[in-house]
Amino acid sequence: MPLISVNEQGDNLFYEDTGAPAGASEPYTTFIVVHGTAFHSGVFRRLLPLAPRYRIRLVLVNRRDYPKSSPYTEDDITKIRGNDAVAHDEFARERGNEFAVFIRHFVEQENVPKVSSDRKSGGVVLMAWSSGNGYTLPMLSYADSIPADTREAIAPFLRSFMIFDAPRWILGLPTLEHGFDVLRDDSLTLEERARRFSEWVGAYYTHASLSSRDMNDLQLVADAGARTGTTLTMSADDERAVTCYDAVQRSEVAARTAAPEIYAERVRRALFDDTLAQYWPKCSVDVVWCEHSPWAIVDGVWGFERLREKADEEGIKGRQLRFFMIPGANHFPHWDEPEKTMKFFAKVLGSLVSPKL
Repeated sequence: MPLISVNEQGDNLFYEDTGAPAGASEPYTTFIVVHGTAFHSGVFRRLLPLAPRYRIRLVLVNRRDYPKSSPYTEDDITKIRGNDAVAHDEFARERGNEFAVFIRHFVEQENVPKVSSDRKSGGVVLMAWSSGNGYTLPMLSYADSIPADTREAIAPFLRSFMIFDAPRWILGLPTLEHGFDVLRDDSLTLEERARRFSEWVGAYYTHASLSSRDMNDLQLVADAGARTGTTLTMSADDERAVTCYDAVQRSEVAARTAAPEIYAERVRRALFDDTLAQYWPKCSVDVVWCEHSPWAIVDGVWGFERLREKADEEGIKGRQLRFFMIPGANHFPHWDEPEKTMKFFAKVLGSLVSPKL
């Protein structure tokens, strides 16, 4: 079972790896993918046989508390059960350090190619899907807390981050009643919360406008005649094979109970802080999102756009930020349309222009 130890306590992250693409004439890109809430790395397995044709080494990682990775300790969970800003920051800082250590150990043991001089191939791209961004972005937010030897070890490899379909709570925007809040509803059984959440997050939404930045243009409930949602097309066995709602109950909900300004500051530090951007200064960030995802995702993209504009007005360079939308896709394109999705990711990773399908 492939595991990488990520801290001095011996906690491990489980991963699946396609291995180096056979016969690649140029340095391949190592694409490390981190899952979101409830749906673990298994939901990305349909991409595994497709990645090598694009000179991509795909690595699917399970976060802690998810199958085969180490559970959080009671001390870890205690840090996020309340509203203590210092404790929440300590928890996030530890997660950022764990992903930095994971990358270091992986590139050292697997001898992966470094980033090419034009930064179009080679190296490592760290992508998180959905709420998983709350666990990977702290690697940038608290780059100054990562031990210098680890920072230096991964510097020749770290090419970019990808923020894939991140919800608005990541930016410190308040959660509204439609969607994620069902996970906190103690009046429902865990099974009922899981059912409602999976149906909501997996539906196809048709928003009146994707550019107005007006909440009134976002569809909160999918139309009855819309394409059948992803999770409704999964068999019971399929869904069981890619989900872990015990982790949601144990740590996921608690990890987002901090005051909104804590998450907002975390994103500011990660993306719009010139001092912190001096760590891995060439590491850029791509925001990738899907046309038919839930309203909380589209509003999250608008939030990133507003922050980029505000930083520009204030003369803050921060990290290079690009935006890409996957047309026709919902929150689960890697399950519903894996070939189209892998091709899209490959074009983002290997191109400086907007990918076309």
